[in-house]
Amino acid sequence: MKTVTMQDAEQDLAAATATLDQLKAKILDHGPGSVTAEELGHAALAVEHAKLTVQHAAQQTQAEAEAARQKHLHLGKEKWTADAGTPEKALEAIQQVAEGVAYLMSVCVGRQRLIGQAIAELRRAGVPRASEGAADQHAGLAWSEAGMGHSDTLHIDGRRIGNLNAGLLVGVAIARGCHTAGYSTNYLAPVLQVDATGVAVDAPEAWLRARY
Repeated sequence: MKTVTMQDAEQDLAAATATLDQLKAKILDHGPGSVTAEELGHAALAVEHAKLTVQHAAQQTQAEAEAARQKHLHLGKEKWTADAGTPEKALEAIQQVAEGVAYLMSVCVGRQRLIGQAIAELRRAGVPRASEGAADQHAGLAWSEAGMGHSDTLHIDGRRIGNLNAGLLVGVAIARGCHTAGYSTNYLAPVLQVDATGVAVDAPEAWLRARY
């Protein structure tokens, strides 16, 4: 089936109408013998045909516009669905975060008891405070009591193991995730307030090794 544009259909209608009008005017000016009934009927039918063609072109244009609208909507639906993510992916991410938090909680909350028990055992074994003896004479072990800004600390091969709040590490992980995604932690408010910034976010390994 030949495709007819609205412009072509309207031009054909205008031409057919002009032809019919000319024939009518000719009859009025020169009498009925100047135009046969067949000629007049043919011109009138041409006008009717052109009108129907215009209606067809309009319907065709409308159908094409609707098809384009539907395509646009479907493309939007696909994009929005993809960008919104899926419950399955969200649940997977939540599980990963939960496992990480569970590990940090277990280790950090258990540190206080660990440090206390280890220091008590070191003292029984005659291991002096870090400031009183060489650690290399005691398997690289030493200990120190709580002071300004630090808790009781267990020293192992130069590593200082003190109490550490799991919330600090969880906060760094969350801030790091926001930073990686390109968003400020302000987007978590008011549900969640995270203050970790700076080195903890930009260089988490160096920051962590200095505290962990």
